[in-house]
Amino acid sequence: MKIHKSSLPDLPRNLEDFIAKRRTAVVLWDLQNGLAGKAYNVDEVRQNALRLIEAADNVGVPVIWSRHILPLIEYTTGPFLLFLMKKQKVDDIALLKPTMQPGMPDTDFLEGLKPAPHHIVLEKSQPSLFVDTPLDLRLKTLKVETVIFAGVATDIGIEFNARHAASYGYYPVVAADACGAYSTESHERSLSFLQSWITPVVTTSEICDVWASHSKI
Repeated sequence: MKIHKSSLPDLPRNLEDFIAKRRTAVVLWDLQNGLAGKAYNVDEVRQNALRLIEAADNVGVPVIWSRHILPLIEYTTGPFLLFLMKKQKVDDIALLKPTMQPGMPDTDFLEGLKPAPHHIVLEKSQPSLFVDTPLDLRLKTLKVETVIFAGVATDIGIEFNARHAASYGYYPVVAADACGAYSTESHERSLSFLQSWITPVVTTSEICDVWASHSKI
């Protein structure tokens, strides 16, 4: 059967296409003391996240923050209990200490980073913001097609969500210097994979320059 060109999607071909303000949202991943605060490059992440937020607000691109809040131990799934036990180096669930609970300093956003009243903040307890949150609904309501990811950790939430976004039909873009991890190796390994895949991996400056010079995109 012959495919008519008119039925094919208009695919983005360059960064300007990918991040046109009418189709884009920014997701800031886990910029909290207990997570981003432990990244080896936390100062760089903070600085570039602030630049990205300012640029997005200036052109009306929606900004969405994830906030990692864990359930009580009795409501936590088995796989995540095993992860917490490994992280806390205990071999008995009863020895687990509460972590990432509401009101704890670990759940506060990094100093100098705070959602604006018009930003969207979504609480989650899984490594994907597409699980058990209204993210997909918010993006569809806003008619978003591209999601720019920034935050910590590059090899966990950023890579996972970029791949998950694509499975939902969104174009993922990664602001590399606004992302961080707990080692240089894991950070660079994930960026290298994403670059080899379908994801534009660019700098914060490249994103800001596009929005500044193409205000009518």
